[in-house]
Amino acid sequence: MDEATLERHLHLTMTLIGGFMGGYAILNRHDVFGSAQTGNMISLAMDAVGYPDEQWFFRVLALVIYIVSMAATVVISHKISKINQKRLSILIDGAVLLILGFYPKEMNPFVALFPIFFATAFQWCSFKGADGFASSSIFSTNNLRQCVTGFTEYLCSKDTESLRRGIYFGKVLICFYGGAAIAFLSCKLLDLKGSWIAILPTVAAFIMCNAEYVLYDVKKKDILKASA
Repeated sequence: MDEATLERHLHLTMTLIGGFMGGYAILNRHDVFGSAQTGNMISLAMDAVGYPDEQWFFRVLALVIYIVSMAATVVISHKISKINQKRLSILIDGAVLLILGFYPKEMNPFVALFPIFFATAFQWCSFKGADGFASSSIFSTNNLRQCVTGFTEYLCSKDTESLRRGIYFGKVLICFYGGAAIAFLSCKLLDLKGSWIAILPTVAAFIMCNAEYVLYDVKKKDILKASA
């Protein structure tokens, strides 16, 4: 498997995990989407002008956790260059999926999703796309836009690059919503412990990530050898 194919498969696997986490959060924690902050920040904006919201404090904490996680990826890339950020993100996902299975149903939904807020924000900044396309692995509005406009542009102009874009983002959407569907089936089978099912794709992602790192290392050595 070449480097580009491996990168694509890894990103699609992470997108499946992102869809699983999003579906799991909505299913089990009162329809709270744990992978993004748009809805949360809209509620906070309304809270600031008098909207009655008993959850405002937990919303603030969720936002802070999300911000800290994103900032951490930048700090790691600048200050701790020896750490492979993709591998760390996968390990965080695996740990979070394990922990979630032990949480009781009666928990405050925001508190129960704090680990997902952290993990998905970290994943978003660590896995930025594949095949030359930037695509989110934790939510999909822009992915939908790129898929629709790619196919539509191809129908209008027969531009093959637009077709390639539509196909790529179509695969991303299938993986994301496939992950959400798997979350439903997993929780139907194992209730809150259904999160453990998604540890399987994290293992697959970790293996692919290691293989990607080996390919990158070999390529780097070949370049250094050629320039010597």
